[in-house]
Amino acid sequence: MPKAILYTAVTLDGYIADANGGIDFLDHPLFRLPSEDYGYNAFYESIDAVLMGHNTFEKIKSFEGSYPYPDKPSLIVSTEKSLAKGVSENITVSNESAAVALKSLKSKFEKVWIVGGGATNAKLHNEGLIDEMILTYIPTTLGEGIPLFRANTSMANWKNTATKTYTNGLVQMHLVKA
Repeated sequence: MPKAILYTAVTLDGYIADANGGIDFLDHPLFRLPSEDYGYNAFYESIDAVLMGHNTFEKIKSFEGSYPYPDKPSLIVSTEKSLAKGVSENITVSNESAAVALKSLKSKFEKVWIVGGGATNAKLHNEGLIDEMILTYIPTTLGEGIPLFRANTSMANWKNTATKTYTNGLVQMHLVKA
């Protein structure tokens, strides 16, 4: 059965980025472990496709280097069709809703990674379309920023299937719909 998995880092106060969309807090020296990828490589190898919102894609494009997911089909939810021009051959831009876009990906792929951001996460959560979440809690607070679920209006119960605590204080939870 196809799955949509939200895999992301989140602060203790529930933010995935600062108020300007920055993620510099992730690179704090206290949170670096030289030989630890927090399960990212295994997770990345296990997924078949990527879904993200317009703002998240714009932020990723602003980073130095090439598109980080060139070998995975990526669907960007946006009304701007030229958004991905020249970035990667594997990127498609859809002007459909996040829910419709995700359902389309799940009809073709077994595991879809929801990269975010907060608005896309909330839309998919509100529709009950997130099957699993792997959340890595960063032991910091931002006070304000982009929440994990921007404009979340629905309740859902989740079952914690695994928790891993790292020596630098990060805690990763693997949740499935209860």
